[in-house]
Amino acid sequence: MPKLKVIVLIISFVILILLSGCTPSKGNSWTQKISNLLGDDYRITLYSRGKAVREWQLKHGIVNYEKNDDGWFFSCKRHLVVIRGEEIVIEPLAYSQQQVKNPIICN
Repeated sequence: MPKLKVIVLIISFVILILLSGCTPSKGNSWTQKISNLLGDDYRITLYSRGKAVREWQLKHGIVNYEKNDDGWFFSCKRHLVVIRGEEIVIEPLAYSQQQVKNPIICN
């Protein structure tokens, strides 16, 4: 029985290290990790001079940013989308309104 306890302890330690490792997103909070595992629904809107020019509706996805960088990135239709700039709005899909005529739907 002691061998089983040692194995469980080692496996638990490895899982703890993997969960607390560096991520490309907002740090290492547990809520961010759960959100990354499950994914959420987001509306990402890109503005130019105050007008919405492009919009993505991300379903069950993850939106991340890198520290010391001004870009946001997410996956859409098997592509990695990287958006740079200051006029980006990311909001929950359920509580937002469509801003452009034909948004890009990412499932």
